[in-house]
Amino acid sequence: MKGQADTIGIAMRRALLGELEGTCITRAKSKKIPHEYSTIVGIQESVREILMNLKEIVLRGNLYGTRNAFICAKGPGYVTAQDIILPPSVEIVDNTQHVASLTEPIDLCIGLQIERNRGSHKLGLNSTSSELKYPSDMSLVS
Repeated sequence: MKGQADTIGIAMRRALLGELEGTCITRAKSKKIPHEYSTIVGIQESVREILMNLKEIVLRGNLYGTRNAFICAKGPGYVTAQDIILPPSVEIVDNTQHVASLTEPIDLCIGLQIERNRGSHKLGLNSTSSELKYPSDMSLVS
């Protein structure tokens, strides 16, 4: 009989989290990045690490549908959530969230897709475009 409460608790947690609705970054795109596991000269983090950092950014707002946002930064320096250019109806909870460290004088431009959705799921890759688009798991907080 031990462990049954854990099993029921985990099932309830997943069901409740699946019904939460929130605003989050669901996709990142850039024309200069060859693939998700590459590194970029002048950036300390790999593309995968940058995606993980973007996933951790918590957004708040009443957004319906899909909106676009952008990160444009020049190095050397640190890129934080404060550098994201957002639509007017969305705000960042913690502007100091780290995104990347630019170690050389380069330009970093990443297009972001922001959605208000329910649950936590992964979007598919869009292979019809000439630019790479990387899906990110959604972290939802209202």
